[in-house]
Amino acid sequence: MAFTKNNSIFSLSLHNRTLELTREGLGFIVILFGIGLGAINTGNNLLYLILAMCCSFIAVSGVLSELSFKKLLTHCKAPPHLYCNEAGTLLFEVSNKKNWAPSYSIRILLPANAQCSLDTPPYFFFIPPGATLKKPALFTGKKRGRLQIKSCLLTTSFPFGFYYKTKSIPLNINMVIFPALHPVPLPPKNESNQEGEEILQARGEEIYAIREFRPGDSLSSVHWKSSAKTGELRAKEIQSQHDQSYTVFLNIVQRGTQNTVNEEILEERISKAASLIFYLIKRGNEVSLKTEEMQTDFGKSESHLIDLMSILAFIGFEGDK
Repeated sequence: MAFTKNNSIFSLSLHNRTLELTREGLGFIVILFGIGLGAINTGNNLLYLILAMCCSFIAVSGVLSELSFKKLLTHCKAPPHLYCNEAGTLLFEVSNKKNWAPSYSIRILLPANAQCSLDTPPYFFFIPPGATLKKPALFTGKKRGRLQIKSCLLTTSFPFGFYYKTKSIPLNINMVIFPALHPVPLPPKNESNQEGEEILQARGEEIYAIREFRPGDSLSSVHWKSSAKTGELRAKEIQSQHDQSYTVFLNIVQRGTQNTVNEEILEERISKAASLIFYLIKRGNEVSLKTEEMQTDFGKSESHLIDLMSILAFIGFEGDK
């Protein structure tokens, strides 16, 4: 479950700090005002002492939370690429550069406008001085293209839980989010498939042997030229389905115009093309991607799959490469 500050009342931002008051903090402030009014109305010295102690709690809370933030550095190891809407892992490292003071109750959050979300933000209860701690966290990319995150948020409610204090510090995440994948029907051997604006064309029906026609062979397999020469029906042997090659056509231009289709249709077509390419290559087929502007070579290696997915990831975002 994602971390949410569901008990915060209101927030206050100043420079690089944000304070979000909790319900516990609000209750404490109400009690503080009550004690203050009582001390003023009665002149009771004991109430003044209690009032001073409560005010010191707030001051100590601010000092200790700020001390926890001091000289903390973060680093994140991210995979070079990830498919959209599929979970991946980020490895967060937090280094405490203080020589004598530990840090307590530190949680790492990503900016709200980031194109990914953390499942459970990493939490570091105790970071000794001079130590570096690591925590993995599952995250999900929300949009294909370049994912760049240059900062993260450190938040803590240490020591009394009166408020969450948040600080932004530098962080470098740079990766590519591939298009989302979904199940698609794959074409049978030696057949072409056409759906909407996308065309999947088979390639490689090359004859590598001619044999005698056998019962059960289809008439489409008859090699008529050889049969005419020999006077007997001869059948073609073509390369197996495992070696079949396909060209995936991706059309992102509206019919009759040179305008790009709207964003929803574009994402649907790119996702379908990516799914066809992914599952065809995993099946062992060679695949080429063709658009109005280019066509790639055929291939079925993992590096070829990554190259095709990278092309699809940046269609419409060419300036982000």
